[in-house]
Amino acid sequence: MDTHGVGIAGWGAAGRLMAAALGHSERFRLAGVADLDPAARDRAAAETGCRVHPDVASLAASGDVDVVYVATPTATHLAAVQAVAAQGKHVISEKPLATTLADARLAVDAADRAGVVLLVGATHSYNAPIRVLRRLVEDGTLGPLLSVCANCHTDWHRRPRSAADLDAAQGNGLVLRQGAHQIDILRYVCGGLTESVTGTTFGGADGTELGFSAQLAFPGGVHASAYYVGTGGFDSRLQTWGVGELGTFDVAATPATARFFALPGSGVVSPVFGTLAATFTGGGAWVTPTGALVFAGDDVTEVGVEGEASGWQALLAELADALDGRPTVHTGRWGLATLEVALALHESARTGRRVGLHHQIPTQPDLQA
Repeated sequence: MDTHGVGIAGWGAAGRLMAAALGHSERFRLAGVADLDPAARDRAAAETGCRVHPDVASLAASGDVDVVYVATPTATHLAAVQAVAAQGKHVISEKPLATTLADARLAVDAADRAGVVLLVGATHSYNAPIRVLRRLVEDGTLGPLLSVCANCHTDWHRRPRSAADLDAAQGNGLVLRQGAHQIDILRYVCGGLTESVTGTTFGGADGTELGFSAQLAFPGGVHASAYYVGTGGFDSRLQTWGVGELGTFDVAATPATARFFALPGSGVVSPVFGTLAATFTGGGAWVTPTGALVFAGDDVTEVGVEGEASGWQALLAELADALDGRPTVHTGRWGLATLEVALALHESARTGRRVGLHHQIPTQPDLQA
């Protein structure tokens, strides 16, 4: 089977995760790495043995590269997408797609004009337990969906952060860097068509976003809530059996917390981004690292993720579908819609008002115009 060469622009944590995923793929292979930092290029060459490039344009021009994964800072995403599309190569952009809706539209337009695939990922909406929950919504096992609640507590602000990392104008800050994951999850589970956002941010005297809270409204009266605090002090992994967003056991049990660490199932452990619970007219579901606990009356069962593709594998499978002409969820327009919700949260926080949305698309690709 012929394989497609994937170049990685930006040799950071996300780039390494993509490289690891490519190492397990039969259809895609790592074909090069680009980074503006010579030291990062040296590390990439030593760690991968592949050719390194000084910038995105050089990587995209390589004859061995068919797809470029853009894992550079958000403010550079538009220029990177345009440079890659100009070479007739396909693009996967990290979230968020851009810093503004205008730039996101330009990125989508660039891909459309060039006739190339543009995906936005990998967000945690690709995680196997989230896909399990979405299937519960689609098959109606528990009746119509009523609400979804996402909560996350981390030490995001206690980790080394530059001024740029905290600047929302550069596509950073807590809402855009972390909230994009929650928003993407909620949109994916609830059908994609967010109607309005009401939210607030809270932070320190310097205006940095230490946390946020948002209410998202969807058609049919479905509501979702997103809550995130990045100050430390409490850790959501105490509510997710010690498992975090990398799918590893990051928090060890102590005598005081041991009761939190008995997983409901066994086998494959998937990344989880905080807690996620959904209510339906006929029951509820709670996402776990091993799948989802399903509550129906007095019955509690688990739908496991054994045999399910990992989140990164799901991203590459979606890329394969897109290259084969099949409809996909996480398109450039999907990424634009997620960005619209995040920016609307900022607007609602500034104005204290509910903000309507105008660029949303559904989770089911066959319903997209």
